[in-house]
Amino acid sequence: MTFSTEVRAQTWLGQELGLIERGEWTPPAIRRQLAEAQAITFDEFAREWIDKRLVRGRPLKDRSKEHYLDIHQRWFAPFHDLPLTAITTADVERWFHSRPDAPTMRTHAYSLLKAIFRTAVARRLVTESPVSVEGATSRAVPKEINLLTVAQVQELADAMRPQHRLMVLLAAWCSLRFGELTGLRRRDIYLSEDLTEGTITVEQAAVTVAGERLITTPKSLAGHRTIYLPPHLIEDVRQHLATYTGSDPDALVFPGTDGRPLSPGQVYGHAPRFDRRGKQTHPGNGFYRARHQIGRPDFRFHDLRHFAATMAAISGATTKELMQFAGHSDIHVAMRYQEAVNDRKKDLAKRMAALAQPAVEE
Repeated sequence: MTFSTEVRAQTWLGQELGLIERGEWTPPAIRRQLAEAQAITFDEFAREWIDKRLVRGRPLKDRSKEHYLDIHQRWFAPFHDLPLTAITTADVERWFHSRPDAPTMRTHAYSLLKAIFRTAVARRLVTESPVSVEGATSRAVPKEINLLTVAQVQELADAMRPQHRLMVLLAAWCSLRFGELTGLRRRDIYLSEDLTEGTITVEQAAVTVAGERLITTPKSLAGHRTIYLPPHLIEDVRQHLATYTGSDPDALVFPGTDGRPLSPGQVYGHAPRFDRRGKQTHPGNGFYRARHQIGRPDFRFHDLRHFAATMAAISGATTKELMQFAGHSDIHVAMRYQEAVNDRKKDLAKRMAALAQPAVEE
């Protein structure tokens, strides 16, 4: 910094010394950044953050960007018009505890808010992050899932529309996500000539962005994987490809009615409807009807992935193999299935101990 006169230089120096004596001094460059930040609203900064965010050097996927913008618009509304530098820890605590009772979404929103302010601190727009609610990011207890039996999985698949039957089987035995299933193309499936083995290569997934079904890459790098088909599914796959999939290598394995990837609504349909007296007024259709038919109206399509991972763990898969099989990037997710198998081992030990007890004679 230079000055046109010695008097001005001395005046500036006096002001700086005053800040030092009061313990308020910070480098002038940082003060300029803070002054600029005071003119930036949280809404402006958050939108710029979402638009330019990089994850492992790559821009956010369109679906993730849309999801973050939705959280910003619906959950961060109390902060929108506030200057970035004006938001305090007390503001964040009040916001967090006033949110709807939706633990998963609240945790997602809090984590996003924390990430946004982490960048603001890194850019020296704020001196420290106000996002520090104790226990807010603690890992939630996983929801207990009452899995289907092997027989129920088969019943569920058989109750689906014929063209969607294989979706249930591949989700249940290959741990494919809905978007991965609907993004599959003929070239992604390999069957040997003697039909003794086959593979599925996951290289893309279908997502809904702004109401449009699009083909994109899997949700994470871990999503790119090749899965060996269980032998008992190979004939089902062959028949489906011959009946419902076009001959072109790029043909969708599960085409939608409009030639685009299937939407969730086209697969899920709706549950049977009943009047007040309990009389059925509509039989329903799709996945919602199928799960009702097998007596599991609570079961979700995504729970088929849990079935697959549990079966893999029971079959002896290691944690690393589980992560590769299901396309998980978070080791904690894969560990859930290992813990479930440990519980089964405990039950087995108890049953074995019962066999060792001498029979009680009457």
